[in-house]
Amino acid sequence: MIFSYSLQFWQMPLNTSEIDILKRFGENIRRIRLEKEWSMEFLANEAGVELSQIYRIEKGKINPKLTTIILLSKKLDVDFSELLNSLKV
Repeated sequence: MIFSYSLQFWQMPLNTSEIDILKRFGENIRRIRLEKEWSMEFLANEAGVELSQIYRIEKGKINPKLTTIILLSKKLDVDFSELLNSLKV
């Protein structure tokens, strides 16, 4: 089954396993952010991204670019692999 899920006009619809991966990734970002006692607004300012983008990433609503993921890992001061740990692909 294919879903339309926060798509831009150039993106293909995501299937349920892809949606699950994005949600788990977002949960990892949120968990690490909360461990640091950071607000979404603080992370957005630190990373130089829109607050709405942090919100959508944490909710699994968007598929962030690799450069955004690397930037977030640096700003959260975690190894890139930690952000991907719970993703069973």
